[in-house]
Amino acid sequence: MITTVPAFGQNNVEATATTPTTYPLNISAKPLAAAIADLGASSGWRILYTIQLAPDIRSQPLNGNYTVAQALAQLLAGTGITYRITGPKAALLIDPSQSRAGPVPSGDGVQLDTIVVDAARSDNTTGSGYQGTPDWVYQRPAAVSVISREAIESSPTRNARDLLDNVAGVYANRSAAQNPGISVNIRGLQDQDRIATMIDGARQNFQRSGHGATQRTYVDTAFLRQIDVEKSTTSGVGSAGALGGLVNFRTFIADDLIKPGNQYGGVVNATTGTNAYNFDGSTAAAVRVSERFSVLGGVSYKNIGAYDVGKNGTIPTANTYTGTGDVLLFSGQEVFSTILKAEALTTEDVKITIGWLHNDSRYNTGNYDNTIARGGILKSSEQVANDTFTSALDWNPGNDIVDLKAKLYYNHLKNDTVSDGAFALTGPSNFVFSTLGGTVENTSRFATDIGALALNYGLEAFSDTGKTTLQRGFVSQTGADYSSTLTGGTPSGNREVASGFTSATFKPTEWVTLIGGVRYDWYHIAGNATIYGNETRDVIGQLMTNPGRPAICNARGCGVAIPPTYVPIYGPSYYPAYNLDVDRDGGAWLPNFTIAFQPTEWLQPFAKYSKSYRPPTVMESFLNGGHDSNVVNGYAPNPSLRPERGDTYEAGFNVLANGILAERDSIRFKTVGFYREITDYISYGYILNAQANRQYDTFVNLNGVTRMKGVEIEANYDARFLYIGGTVTRIDTEFSDSFTSPVGRDIAINSGRGAAVIFEQPKLRVTLDAGIRLLDEKLTLGTRIVDVSKTEPALGSLRSGYDMPAYRVYDIYGSYAFDEATKLRFAVNNLTDVAYAPAVGANFYAAPGRTATVSLNYKF
Repeated sequence: MITTVPAFGQNNVEATATTPTTYPLNISAKPLAAAIADLGASSGWRILYTIQLAPDIRSQPLNGNYTVAQALAQLLAGTGITYRITGPKAALLIDPSQSRAGPVPSGDGVQLDTIVVDAARSDNTTGSGYQGTPDWVYQRPAAVSVISREAIESSPTRNARDLLDNVAGVYANRSAAQNPGISVNIRGLQDQDRIATMIDGARQNFQRSGHGATQRTYVDTAFLRQIDVEKSTTSGVGSAGALGGLVNFRTFIADDLIKPGNQYGGVVNATTGTNAYNFDGSTAAAVRVSERFSVLGGVSYKNIGAYDVGKNGTIPTANTYTGTGDVLLFSGQEVFSTILKAEALTTEDVKITIGWLHNDSRYNTGNYDNTIARGGILKSSEQVANDTFTSALDWNPGNDIVDLKAKLYYNHLKNDTVSDGAFALTGPSNFVFSTLGGTVENTSRFATDIGALALNYGLEAFSDTGKTTLQRGFVSQTGADYSSTLTGGTPSGNREVASGFTSATFKPTEWVTLIGGVRYDWYHIAGNATIYGNETRDVIGQLMTNPGRPAICNARGCGVAIPPTYVPIYGPSYYPAYNLDVDRDGGAWLPNFTIAFQPTEWLQPFAKYSKSYRPPTVMESFLNGGHDSNVVNGYAPNPSLRPERGDTYEAGFNVLANGILAERDSIRFKTVGFYREITDYISYGYILNAQANRQYDTFVNLNGVTRMKGVEIEANYDARFLYIGGTVTRIDTEFSDSFTSPVGRDIAINSGRGAAVIFEQPKLRVTLDAGIRLLDEKLTLGTRIVDVSKTEPALGSLRSGYDMPAYRVYDIYGSYAFDEATKLRFAVNNLTDVAYAPAVGANFYAAPGRTATVSLNYKF
């Protein structure tokens, strides 16, 4: 089955091949339904069953390389259940004792009087890889990673961004650490949609300007089934308008909660701990209302207080945010989330899914300042309401020509802010951002005389609308209303992006895979912005200062008359307004090529090239106003701003093998080296607006080429009674460091007229995770070590605030399964209570000190 990002799955184009294919499998003895799901996920086969698989029916273990027929024969041994091959990559389980009259369904068929369960569609989210990563990740020739449901459940977090810390090549930016919004950094790229960030395939494009990260996604961990990470762009769904990859936060489906053979199921989680980890609880349940219709719902609540920073070591500038104590100011949050989904099989081959995810986050931001009143605290109270609506259609009539997937989505985010009067945005204000989008794709498969071929093709489009308002207003003495400029660098505006794509996957032999594709990305930005020129005053009259005198005449003649003198009378000062129409569009062809080899059953080398293209965002296109609360003429749009363009080269290999040192052990390994060049990278500088005859700070394209290169490694060895895994991220970054001034001179970013900071990843991060399983694997005890080198951003006028020393953090964790339904988890993070600031953050935002948590998970 061919699956394209963001669905994430194996690229198995041999669906029409008649020769038997073997798969490396490592499936322990478990309930038969779970084992069949593992086999379907690992092989791409559609294994259907209309029979009841009782929870007490267990499979035989599998470890080695098997065809699907061989695997089914061993899994089913002793159960009394048999199987039948019903089509290409399709099988049906049969229990003679439960047989009934009626037709046998085809590979994708559904009998009307019973539930048909498709093992391949169960989309198993856990495997034998690093922290439970599914096996298909190590069979796909690409730089992809997955944070599995096992990893999510095993790691109680203060924020969903904490889950990204152990993914090779990936960081969560914490430069605005008091804000729970997530800004993902992949291979040194972040913000402004450089990384496409999604929830269930729905774009999360909200941006808010500040000294730190700008892009922010609000999602809680309670309903996440897994997080998919793609580290470069593709010729498929999800890459339109992105420069460096994508992240998709995927939420529960009914099959995650309902055990095979049951009509309903659910999960309850509750976590509490020390260091202000007050409570994190959730419940979610799904009901199969009928054979064709299921509903899912859930609710979660998180209350996290302001935490103590570590006591071993010092954070040089932390006092701005900790005062004279140890508590990081405003580091707490309160989050309320809900989820609703409905899934319906409208016909035997059409499935419709609709969903709504709501996130309500409340928090404060600010710092200490002893030069002001109000107790020396600057404070802004924030509330974010993030609503994501999705609808999806899957049509698979069981032939090789049609495997259609379509999605329509709408994301609406509102950020209300009330500041105390000392910030740039004083009084109540709100930032609203919405994205309406959709995708459609189809996969057709062909058996040719020279090999198996699969074609994936489709369309993707979305529209962004941003609106910022400041409720207090700003009206000058002349009556001029400057309120539209008080946006804090987060302007209003509109942008549309559309993309068409196609890719072909060709397998001339069992050991060679060729993938080639192309997409065409197009964008349109239209709207207007008002900018203000230099302060001036109009002459409204004259004041006589000397009345003068007429000419004096006498016998000798007349003298010279002295005219009266006047001085102008000026009206109040004002800023002349200039309306700028912004109307730009453009597009680019973006090819993508991959070649992969399978010289042995366990080794897969591959290489890839991809071209990417990122158009300017609403923020970059309509910037106006100023940095401070009453500055109206600091910013202006740049009419000459060009899209960023990237070229990425990757090479790596996968290892997936079982039975290496012991009968049940397994090894999973993925390493990728990359080199990326970016032209027209967008940062901060200034331009001259001829109409206003004034220089304005704005977004500009940097000169030259920005280069990034590095190596990423993800590995895991699992012998069941023990496991050890880890990741390595090594990167070198060379950003362009100048832009062209209005008079044609190169201006250095560090001259004081450039960006506040251009974030860079530390050169090296190593993560190790090891543990043991005892008492028939009911008890798990593990430890994790994260070692990060120092962070030194080279560019930006405020870069000194983002230098962080190296650090090493130790965690311990464990779990005990009382039965298949109940599990107790415990963890101690930052065991040595070290004081440190996380990488790709700010050195004044220290991480939490030692924190112990305990969690109870119950499934029903």
